[in-house]
Amino acid sequence: METKSEIFSQRLVKAVVWNITLQISLAVVLVFFIQVDLIHPISWIISTFNDIFSWKMALNAILLGLVSFFQAYLYGSYFSVPVPKYFTRFSMFLNIFSVQNIIFSTLYALNGYFTMSLYSSLAKSNFNILKKKCETYDGQCLAEQSLFLQFGGMWMGLYYFTSAHLLSATVLTFPHIYQEKFQQIKLVISNIVAMGFQHSVTPVIYYCIFYYVWGNKPRNVVSEVYSLYLEDPPLDNIFNLISSGIWIGLWFYTSLYFISIYTMKTVFNIVLTEPMKFPIEGDAQFTLNNALSQRLQFTGYLGAQDLKYMSLMDYARRSQIFTLSQPGGHPRNWNNLLEKCLQMINQFNSELDKMNNDSHSVEAENTHNRKTFNTIAPLTPPSVYSRSLRNMAQSPNLLELKDHNKNKVDDTFATAIKEEFKNFLLKLSQKPGINYFFGELVDTKLKFILIQAQPVIWTCEGLAYIVSASLKEDKYGVVQNDLPIVLSTLIYLKQNLDKLTKAGLVPRKHILNDVLAIKIRNALLSSVKRSLYKIIMTFSKFIHEIPLDPDVQIAIQSFLSCKEA
Repeated sequence: METKSEIFSQRLVKAVVWNITLQISLAVVLVFFIQVDLIHPISWIISTFNDIFSWKMALNAILLGLVSFFQAYLYGSYFSVPVPKYFTRFSMFLNIFSVQNIIFSTLYALNGYFTMSLYSSLAKSNFNILKKKCETYDGQCLAEQSLFLQFGGMWMGLYYFTSAHLLSATVLTFPHIYQEKFQQIKLVISNIVAMGFQHSVTPVIYYCIFYYVWGNKPRNVVSEVYSLYLEDPPLDNIFNLISSGIWIGLWFYTSLYFISIYTMKTVFNIVLTEPMKFPIEGDAQFTLNNALSQRLQFTGYLGAQDLKYMSLMDYARRSQIFTLSQPGGHPRNWNNLLEKCLQMINQFNSELDKMNNDSHSVEAENTHNRKTFNTIAPLTPPSVYSRSLRNMAQSPNLLELKDHNKNKVDDTFATAIKEEFKNFLLKLSQKPGINYFFGELVDTKLKFILIQAQPVIWTCEGLAYIVSASLKEDKYGVVQNDLPIVLSTLIYLKQNLDKLTKAGLVPRKHILNDVLAIKIRNALLSSVKRSLYKIIMTFSKFIHEIPLDPDVQIAIQSFLSCKEA
């Protein structure tokens, strides 16, 4: 079984190979249609093959492949590490000039340049050559139309980087039902082509305006560096630019570039989101528990996705969860899995709890319902810990032991200094001018939390289906002992989500305007309700025998009567 880095690296290489293959296929199709000659089909086919296997095609394909590989590595790095937190305008401004963004923007500009050169060379035009023989001078002149297109390629790369990475969130879109790669590409290819031609209009207009204002500067620099004359009408004139028709070629090549970029993004999304089966147990293997412990990383998404698929369709691995360890007879697999699931849900629940400014924390509410060690015990009265010395070692009373060798005076003084400094920074950040740059944005933090909720959705559903299946498949009853913990955790999560959706409970500063965050919030709430319905309706005959807190018992009544919409 691969490690975390090996899983990501293998998928990254596979995505790059798929991307380069599709890019070359797109170029071959372009050559085939550009040189169409129905009257002379044999010469049409021969010229097409000559261009495909020419050294220009090979050189541009190699350069494009190298840029695509480094671009793919940086693109994938967004999902291999936790998403950074930028909640203020100042931090977002600094993020624009991070090393990763500078490298990424450079690679996008190079990718646009090489793509434009590749397509212009395949079209048998001279727009990929800056020099030409002068007609009125003795020497070489500048082919400004070629300069216009090459700078346009870099402009399109920077434009896409700004709109797709700086001004919007980069997230993986996992399909509800996974299909084969060819099937997914076939379903989206027509939409990709339409989006490419549609989305290329705006950046072309912006670039024409830019070249009209600043086009003389790069033209003069290139002319001086290569000692070239300018005999054609300059393109920084509106009439000359429109009459030359070069803007039509720019729009066509930009459309092809956007199609290639959307194809790359689609291929990466398909390959990186491919489901993966993790082993339930293993000492030297990357298990499902290891994957679930990394909620904010790429493997955490794969682990949560695998948990849901396993709970629905994989009876063999589900039976491993319900087994007891030998020797000892402990439900180690279930305890470890439940611990990671509750840890993921409780971490997310705590973040929502802080956003809602509740007086109690989720961790405090659930402390008496779960162990704080490596295993999770069922809800039982404290008397069970007096049965043996081994059980006494896990007594909750021992958690109150503290290290009395610490210097309490120093700790108190250091804590007071930290609190004073935090209060000072809080008051300073509330000043009108400073608050604009350093104050937290209205709903950025809530949007940041909700965008990372996909693993929580799968974990809630996977846990619910496993618990429901245990009624018939768990012959040892290891899951039923922890029903109160699962129900309480899901109920607390639903209550926190209700505060973000119901009218009158949502603070004005938490009202979302982001379409993606709103969809994820609604999907998460629907998933939690669906999970609660699955568990409660499965155990409806025994629900009153489960020891639950009074507020949880009240909350599940609407699910028992099927009145929770």
